Amino acid sequence: MSQYNMFTSSIMDLFDFLRPLVGDNSLQIANGKDGKLRRKIYDVPFKNEAVKNYYKCIQEMADETAEKLSSIPSRENISLQQHVPLYVSKAFGNVFYGDFFKDEEIAIELRDNYETVMEALNQKISNVGPANEEEFNTALNTWRGIIQEAIQHRRDNPPLREEDRNFLDVLIDFCATDELLYSDASLYFLGGYHTTAYMLVWMIYFLARDMKIQNKIHEELVEVLGNERSVDFKNQSQLRYLKRVIDETIRCSVLGLFAARVNYEEDMKVLDYTIPKGTGVLLALGVVSADKTVWPDPERFDPDRFLPEKVAERHKLAFSPFGFAGKRICPAYRVSYAEASVLLATLCRKFKFHLVGGQTIKRKYGFVTLPSDEVKVTLEKRE
Repeated sequence: MSQYNMFTSSIMDLFDFLRPLVGDNSLQIANGKDGKLRRKIYDVPFKNEAVKNYYKCIQEMADETAEKLSSIPSRENISLQQHVPLYVSKAFGNVFYGDFFKDEEIAIELRDNYETVMEALNQKISNVGPANEEEFNTALNTWRGIIQEAIQHRRDNPPLREEDRNFLDVLIDFCATDELLYSDASLYFLGGYHTTAYMLVWMIYFLARDMKIQNKIHEELVEVLGNERSVDFKNQSQLRYLKRVIDETIRCSVLGLFAARVNYEEDMKVLDYTIPKGTGVLLALGVVSADKTVWPDPERFDPDRFLPEKVAERHKLAFSPFGFAGKRICPAYRVSYAEASVLLATLCRKFKFHLVGGQTIKRKYGFVTLPSDEVKVTLEKRE
């Protein structure tokens, strides 16, 4: 595998730092007719009619996670970063890339090497100090190898039925070169894994600090689902309080710092300013989410900020965590909500979360805002 010298490369644009992971041709930097065509084709597995079929697989991964946590002795410290990202990598991987990621050892290897690469990239964009170049390149090459193995596995084991086709099948059929196939397969895994994994880590952290919110979620789950029913495409919309908790987690954690696109269409007028064609446009999500004029007492975790009447009072761009550029918003946002809803519904009906004392968790800013340290909780089984 080739070596990527991130330590001497200049950042040409906002997303250039992702090139080591996703290559030079990913959809992230594609625009014009090429970008529109690829997005139109790639969007099909992410539409409502497709997503409704993913809940069963996502639930299987959530049940596996719950079973593992159930085997841990009560009151033993549990690191959320060891369990939650693994759930997301397996859930997203199985739904969109096939059964290659059902092998837990592969899922763990992918997670660990990806985290090593992202830590180094975050150090670069944050200017917080030098990273270990040898460690970075080893992890990067391992990541590349796993993605390429997943692609080859799917080529060797194509679906027998049309209804079993997934996102990777769409890529295999569309991409004219292996380089393009790798780029977009990597990009979508990155997008599908990173934000959802740490959204869930932050969410359980916030819940572990506030038993009232936990109990309110549990009450809604019992009312809507009982003790046995699973979350599915139809009943997810009835879990209104859980949805508010998810949204407040995204806001309060400052999960995504910015969204950006380049204006390639024509000159734009915004208030008294003209944005010329070809200019990059950035929405500073992290600034907006902490704006006291929009969110009073912004550091306070309060899901009721997302009551319908309060949402109606705010500008629509006050909360747009999945992007602001129309059809170029994150294609997997429905899957992200599904993965979060299914896991929380599964865990909150089985456990109460308690934050281990003595922790000081702060925000660690980067491509995605991470907790500054491992978040440790204990579990108490519900009666």
